[in-house]
This record gives sequence, structure tokens and C-alpha cells, in this order.
Amino acid sequence: MKNNFNIVLAILGSALLYSSCKPEIFELGTLGNKADLKFNVAASSANANDIVLTSLMPPGQIPFWVTPFGLSTKLKDTVNVPFPGTYKFVYGVESAGGLVTDSTIVTITTIDKDAVSDPMWIKLTGGGLGNSRTWVLDLDAKGVSKYFKGPFYFGGINPDGSEWMWDPAFKDIPWAGVSAGDYGTMTFDLVGNANFKSDNKMFPDLSGTGKYMLYPATKELSTTDAQVLHDKAQGGNVANWNAKMTVKTLTDSTMQLIAKKDAKNWFIYNYITKKYYDTH
Repeated sequence: MKNNFNIVLAILGSALLYSSCKPEIFELGTLGNKADLKFNVAASSANANDIVLTSLMPPGQIPFWVTPFGLSTKLKDTVNVPFPGTYKFVYGVESAGGLVTDSTIVTITTIDKDAVSDPMWIKLTGGGLGNSRTWVLDLDAKGVSKYFKGPFYFGGINPDGSEWMWDPAFKDIPWAGVSAGDYGTMTFDLVGNANFKSDNKMFPDLSGTGKYMLYPATKELSTTDAQVLHDKAQGGNVANWNAKMTVKTLTDSTMQLIAKKDAKNWFIYNYITKKYYDTH
């Protein structure tokens, strides 16, 4: 969220700078006072997880909201916060001297049952609210993958804009530097919150406990304070394991996540449930 807010400040600063017809004598005006900002951030009476953002400034002043789930410039907007926690909301408007901001803290104590009722939530967690599901990387100590050809494969975008994918068997890419082994487990649950735990037995330093967020509308998944199971050889080339990853496929037994090296190259990691691993 901090990065998004800095981007907004940079854009506004550039707009003010280049709007002057005589940049050599450009001067900023007086920075507004945040005490003059009038806005309201409150839970909806219909749903405690829907946070209503309302700008109360005079007409013509465009608001800039920075929320835990993105930016908004609407005079009135609603942000769904599906899980318990303490969240910061930032409000700002442009003044003669630049953007002036204020913030407020909102505490959520409930899970939004409707928000986690999508089939993706149910498949990921083994039943949705109150449940958990444990997953493993599709690779064992003998180098065997029980559902896919291997634990991962490659993809990207060609110069002409079309997509390419190469899905070799694990045994055919010894040069990739990925070792066969028990990579441990990762668990997604919806017990009190969206909790995530990764126990990477091959690389314990990649283990951790945190939270996760699923975005069914865009088929994306992100984790915080812990990373999904992966290796260090090819996985070490991924730009950010806590960034939103595209969920390529998700069933009751299998999941494929696209982790990006950069905008034009990525890896597709293959996972199966612990139950499938144990019974096949």
C-alpha cells in the first residue's frame, strides 16, 4: 500500500510541475492542512466487512483513497475487507502545495461468509469457511511426479505477443538444478482468518506462517509473511513470491500457480493435495 501511495504522490508532483508554462519561475503554493480534510470511513450497516469511503469535501475536489486492496478516486466507494484485522485507509486531496493526506484505522472482527463462498475458496481450503487443505509440490524423493510431468515448467510471451509454454518431464531437465526430494507441505485454512503455513523441508529458510488472499474474479493468489513451496534453483529467479500469482488451474486435487520471473517469462509450479500424494 505504501508503494501505491508513493506512486500517487509522484504522478501528482509531475502533473503540477509540467502544468506551468514558465517552469523556470515555477513555485508551489501553500500546502493544505490535513485538519481541513473532511471524509468518512465506516462499516456498512448491511455488512460489517464492507467499508464505505465518503469524501465530504466541496464539489470539484477529487479524492485519492489508498486502501488495503487498491486505489480509488471516487467520491463514494465501498471496499470489501473479508477478514479480521486492523487496516489503514488513507484519504487525500490536491492543494496548491501538493497532495495533503490523512488516514484512519479500521478494525474488522468478522469473516465475510459471502466473500469466501466462491468455488475457488472451497477447493483451495478443502471446504471453505472453517476448513483447511494441505498441499505438496508434485515431486518426491525419487524424482517422481504423481499427477503432472514434473514440479514445474516454463512459459512466457513471444516477440509477436503470443504465449509459449514448454512442459518437459522432470527427468529431461537435469540442467535446471532442481533436486528431487520431500519439499514438505503448505496449508491454506479459513479458520478464524485466511491463514497460510509453509513447511519447506528442502529449504527451511523458505518456511513461514502468514496470511493469504484469493481473488476469484481475476484468478489470482497472494501470500504474506510466507512463501508457497518452491525450489531455490529456478524458484530463485522469480521476482517476488509474495506478489499476486495467477492460478492457472485449481481442482479438488491439483493446483498450478504462475510465478513470474519478469513481464515476459514465468514458471508454472504444479501442486497436488497431501491426500492425493498419500493415496497415489
